[in-house]
Amino acid sequence: MRLTTTTTAPEQQVLVWAEIALAIGSVAPILGMPIIVGALQDGWGYTAEYAGYVTSIDLAGLLVGSVLTSWLARRLDWRWYVGGALTLSAAFNLLCAPFHSVVPLCCFRFAAGFASGATYASSLTLLSRSSEPARAFSFLILLQVLANAVVLGLFPLLNERWGPAAIFVAIAGVLAASLAVVPLLPGRDMTAATPSPARATQRRPPLSVPLLPALCLMAVALFYVTIGSYWAYAERMGIGFGISTKQIHWLLSAGVLLSAAACLSARAVSHRIGQSRALLIALTMLATALLIHGMLPTPTMFVITLAVLQLCWNFIDIFQLGTLAVLDPSGRAAALVPAAQGAALAAGPAAAGFVLGLGKGYTAVLLLAGLTAALAAVTYAVVHRRYRRESVPVRISF
Repeated sequence: MRLTTTTTAPEQQVLVWAEIALAIGSVAPILGMPIIVGALQDGWGYTAEYAGYVTSIDLAGLLVGSVLTSWLARRLDWRWYVGGALTLSAAFNLLCAPFHSVVPLCCFRFAAGFASGATYASSLTLLSRSSEPARAFSFLILLQVLANAVVLGLFPLLNERWGPAAIFVAIAGVLAASLAVVPLLPGRDMTAATPSPARATQRRPPLSVPLLPALCLMAVALFYVTIGSYWAYAERMGIGFGISTKQIHWLLSAGVLLSAAACLSARAVSHRIGQSRALLIALTMLATALLIHGMLPTPTMFVITLAVLQLCWNFIDIFQLGTLAVLDPSGRAAALVPAAQGAALAAGPAAAGFVLGLGKGYTAVLLLAGLTAALAAVTYAVVHRRYRRESVPVRISF
């Protein structure tokens, strides 16, 4: 289903950019996760275990907000829904600033994550219904890379001067500023309410997903367990391996350039070797680097693994969304991507925190991340093999 009813081409372009802006603003806490975890430990005295739990609760809220949005998508007035979600998310982030103890902070982070998840899912749902969803997702991921560089450069400065409270206030400011694009969104979703005659007899429950897209969503979740478990503790790992905090922040920011290079090269790689092969190669590279780093915990391997992660992360994201676009052109599976990401990003830091609480150290966290990346690669291999047997292979251009 595409939003092409009464809007002109320029209006559709403005709408796509508005949706991209919403998606970027709503994931600011995810982009700054390693800085937030470190800030909670250094500024408010949290242990590594409890800092991971706070982050997991935040991401659990993202999961719930995403699932709710996917379920209600056919009945929503997008302007009111997204506007309300942004307002609530900004308010709850502000409330995090004065409350430093675990219980109130966890409650506010869950509520903030819930509202951000609703906004993020709304933006992805609307982008998946645009006339060129693959191109829109490609631009989204590229701009998220640039936003990531800004966040990783700004958040440490805010934390150093004013502590973790300043980070939460900054996130609230970004969300409040995002309200400016809400009037550009469509109102009530008429396209979703009036399915085509060809699909009238093929109704499925609101959250029902066919087998292959469901397997892709499972692979997305496995990949984001990798991201969550590693990314939440990236700063602490570097310090544990003998790298200074300032050098780590520089590496995190500079590594974003690798992500930008991956986004810009995705189209050429897709045309040359196909997105299926590119996705499997990237996941295999990431899993191999993490597993080797878990067995060789040296500063050099930290730098190499971080570089591989930054190179592969958004590259993998582009081809994951591209695969879902091939398997489910309606965009319903893409609408559930934030839910899969939220569940995995909640589980990842919690699993890593549990491992650290057992005294296993960061090497065990690296092995955990490598294993889940390998499982994601295996899952996609099964999907691509079955898809090739069922239909003619399709390539997507970005």
